[in-house]
Amino acid sequence: MSKIDAFEREQESVRRLDFQGYASSSKLMLRQYQRRNAFGLGPDKEIHRIFQKDFLDKDISDGYLSLPKASASIWHDPLENPLAEVKDVDLVTGSNIHLGALVSSFYAICWTDRSAPRPSDWSSFSHGKKAVRVSTTVGKIMDRMMCAADPCYMHRAWLIEVDYEDPDLIQAMKNPHEAYRRIESQGALLALSAAVVRSQLSTEDEVRLLFDASVEPSLRGLVMSTNRSLARIPFEWKGFIDNRTCAP
Repeated sequence: MSKIDAFEREQESVRRLDFQGYASSSKLMLRQYQRRNAFGLGPDKEIHRIFQKDFLDKDISDGYLSLPKASASIWHDPLENPLAEVKDVDLVTGSNIHLGALVSSFYAICWTDRSAPRPSDWSSFSHGKKAVRVSTTVGKIMDRMMCAADPCYMHRAWLIEVDYEDPDLIQAMKNPHEAYRRIESQGALLALSAAVVRSQLSTEDEVRLLFDASVEPSLRGLVMSTNRSLARIPFEWKGFIDNRTCAP
């Protein structure tokens, strides 16, 4: 089943619960939205991430999770978040339409569903610093990223198994037609566009956590860096980490 098919299957369950009178703040509806926004990743699925130890320790101490902006300049990859710079021209006024604004407020961090790290993972993700590999589950992440007390929880966070594509195909996505065809009320197709990565990186087996900072009203407690290159989200670390491995 494709990711969008998995999304639509869970969205149909959302519609059914809504018809039955369940509020979006109900536990049952929250769980359904969490399943929807994970695009077929089951809540018990294990995922892992290598953090620089100093950054992880600070986030845990502060009660936050830090996510860098999903942009070509921040990630040093011109194919990152390919729709972010797409523009069109208004045929009536002649002014530019920044279609990329639909995805340019995405922030992301990379996880993996690969159970064991390769030696190269430590050097790739530690950047020469002390590092720690953290293991958790899809369900635990979604519990913390989507909270019933937030009226917009269903629009802010997504967890997506990355699609690896040929760089030429990703480059071809950078056009107005691609942006227009992905505009729909739930935001799923736009989220998926930010989880397309060049095929040369396929050994990372990435699962990408996305956060949309453009959703209003803003998430309570959200902290943005001065240049908006980093978003810090209130995060409950207690009980989150199932296993923690230090770099060899």
